Amino acid sequence: MDDRKRIFERAEELGRVISQTPEYAYLAAAHREISDDSKATEMLNKLRGLQEALLEVVGKGETPTEEQEKEFSDLQEEIQASTRYQALVSSQANFDKLMEKVHRAIGEGIRTGEESRIIIPS
Repeated sequence: MDDRKRIFERAEELGRVISQTPEYAYLAAAHREISDDSKATEMLNKLRGLQEALLEVVGKGETPTEEQEKEFSDLQEEIQASTRYQALVSSQANFDKLMEKVHRAIGEGIRTGEESRIIIPS
C-alpha cells in the first residue's frame, strides 16, 4: 500500500475517532440548539448583516454612525448574554483545544519520523 493511501486511511480513522469525543458531541449539540432556536438564528443573521454593512462603510473610508455602532453593539451584547450562544462558544473553545492537541501530536509524529531512519513495513 502506498504511503499516501495509508495517510488518508488513517486521517479518515482519526476523523471517526474525533467524531466520537465528548468535545465533538457537545459542539454538534450546541450547533443544533442554535439552529433550532429561530430567535437566535434571526439575531445572528441580523448581526452578520450589520457587520457586513459596517465593513462596507469602513471599506469606503467612512466612519459608521453612532446609531449603526450602537445597534451592532447592543445586538452583540444580547447575543452574548444568550445561554445557547455561551454554550456554543464554550463547546467550540473546547473542541478547538482538542484539535490543537491533535495537531501537536501529528507534528510530534512528523518530527519523530524525520529523526528515524527505520522504515516501518505496511
